[in-house]
Amino acid sequence: MKIVAGIVLYNPDIERLKENISACLPQVDEIILFDNGSENIQIVKKLISSIKGNLDLLVSNENLGIAYALNKIARRAINKKYKWLLTLDQDSVIYPGLVKHYKENIDLQQLGQLSCRRIDRNIEEKDIILNNCSVKEVKYCITSGTLISLQALKKINGFDQNLFIDWVDNEVCCALRKVGYKTYELDYKGLLQEMGHATCVNFLGKKIYTPNYTPIRYFYIARNSIYVARKYPLEENRFKKFLQQIKLQIHILFFEKNKMKKIKAIKSGIYQGLTLNLTDNRGLYEE
Repeated sequence: MKIVAGIVLYNPDIERLKENISACLPQVDEIILFDNGSENIQIVKKLISSIKGNLDLLVSNENLGIAYALNKIARRAINKKYKWLLTLDQDSVIYPGLVKHYKENIDLQQLGQLSCRRIDRNIEEKDIILNNCSVKEVKYCITSGTLISLQALKKINGFDQNLFIDWVDNEVCCALRKVGYKTYELDYKGLLQEMGHATCVNFLGKKIYTPNYTPIRYFYIARNSIYVARKYPLEENRFKKFLQQIKLQIHILFFEKNKMKKIKAIKSGIYQGLTLNLTDNRGLYEE
């Protein structure tokens, strides 16, 4: 069973990218990288050329979004006759044994995607939880560190390019489920990930997690969560998503910096999420 990994790049930290590739390359047959108009593309190319292994770099002159990049990677993988794609963010690092554990569970019923548990670089984990590698069906999983069936992806014609960034992963989970595929999670901490610039603060005796995303990320989270709720009314409730964004604004007022810009971005995202055309823009096979 051959597995190809796909990494989407945008102005990557070179040392972190090197760590990512070094962890992944021994576990897969090839890595396909798609650069989304990085300013440091020449440094990226230099790094790729210095690494011994099966690496394939695709380059765009502009940033066309996560979904577009994933579609390009998936199409290249399909053309190379791969059946399974491990999708990764540029700053993710998989742990040894992750792909091995995935392969051991490849016969799960109606498997569309197989994900794992993750560790956030910014949050200290004091509780030791053993990895028992049990598997459960889940509603959603993040893109990074997830093994996706390319056969299943072909059936839905890829990722929805209307989303650009954020909720790309949740939307594809809904799309796969709609045509009969399932998403599973392996009880194995197989991914080291950085979610924004997350911090954990104590408030009235409780630990409060806050991601500290940039305003543009908050915009897309608001926009795309409501868009997906409108697109899949049996999966999500648009009113609940609207309320979540109101609560998030209150959270930002209490715990984050740059408050007004973030709140303004969320309001704009809510409006666009409610008005965005629901026509698919998946484009796996479109030129």
